[in-house]
Amino acid sequence: MTLSNRIQWMESLQSEPYRLLFPMGIMLALLGIGVWIPFYFWPTSFPYPGQGHSVIQIQGFLLCFILGFLTTMLPKVLGVRPLRLLQFLIFPIGLILLSVCAWFRFQPAQIAVQGIHLVLIGNFLAFILRRWPQRKSSPPSSFVFIPMAIFADILGTAFKLWLLTHTTESWMIKAAALLQFQAFPLLLILGIGGFLLPKLFGNAVVDPQTLRNQPRSPIFIPLTMGGFFLFSFALEAYSSIGKNTQLLQLGFLLRTVVWLWFTLVQLRLFSIPGKLPAYLAAVRISLMSMGLGMAMPIFLPAYLIAWEHIIFISGFLWLTLSVAARVLSAHGGRLELLNQHRKKSIGYGILIFMGLASRVSTDIWTRGHWLHLACAAGFVLSAIGIWGRIYLPMLIWFPGKPR
Repeated sequence: MTLSNRIQWMESLQSEPYRLLFPMGIMLALLGIGVWIPFYFWPTSFPYPGQGHSVIQIQGFLLCFILGFLTTMLPKVLGVRPLRLLQFLIFPIGLILLSVCAWFRFQPAQIAVQGIHLVLIGNFLAFILRRWPQRKSSPPSSFVFIPMAIFADILGTAFKLWLLTHTTESWMIKAAALLQFQAFPLLLILGIGGFLLPKLFGNAVVDPQTLRNQPRSPIFIPLTMGGFFLFSFALEAYSSIGKNTQLLQLGFLLRTVVWLWFTLVQLRLFSIPGKLPAYLAAVRISLMSMGLGMAMPIFLPAYLIAWEHIIFISGFLWLTLSVAARVLSAHGGRLELLNQHRKKSIGYGILIFMGLASRVSTDIWTRGHWLHLACAAGFVLSAIGIWGRIYLPMLIWFPGKPR
């Protein structure tokens, strides 16, 4: 590769960071999920991966896709400069360091994980805030959920840093995990999904240039719903004091109501006409399954961890892969491939549900606990492998250039 080609490739990475961060996210997903298989076969020699698994999946895999998507989309929507070289490099370097530290149990490594996470979020905030005065348009009202998501994430990270250096409190332990691992990604889905998904479901052309001139709508309703959503996590965290089941159920009821508002009122999820492309059908099922994961603790709170994994596996994981498929196809100039790979998309969707069933059964039918986890990991890894075989080659595709 010539010097001019290297410069051109680096510039493309700065303007479209997903081209590096998406494959990093896939690698971290394979690592974070795959650890359950060697743990099943060699439990005495392979350390318990629970803490590392959860950190890698949310603060590694999911954050790669979140940052890759936002730093690619927001400059185009707002009409501002893309990432500078140093701002760009902080993301992959930080994510690698965070993922390495996540596997060490001693306190300095765990403090480093949360410190690096704050640096990554701070780098993203600095990127947006420095460009905000030069924006060519104001964002849609649903974007009010994005700063709320970042607030939740920073607060959860601060709680974790406090817990690593001070006496632990049960409600704070619960709040830290909820804010980082659930409130942060779910609020981002409310914010970005409320803006983007109606256009995708309506088969509209998603052109960032035209999105700048969209009429603004009042932010009171999304701001109120976001407040209720955050309050539901406060109720769940506070319920850990004395194991107050009624308070836990109330929190999930409130969260489910907000999610129903989002899916039924904002997205009109059940009134979308016509046959959807496979990736959009997957998005719809994923959003519905997340609602199910929020509603089940109202009725069966004893299996809370099982219901949370409905949100994680058929929710975050499948939704992320589905939206990423659209991003890769659109930026590669080959949207028609979304329909050509319908059978393969259905195939890896079935594998995701098989993985979900295995993971949920782990907490409901406890016999063979570790075998269920290993099987769940195997199914999900197979699904990610099929998805990667279809879409990862598109990372080096550019519209109008030969492949």
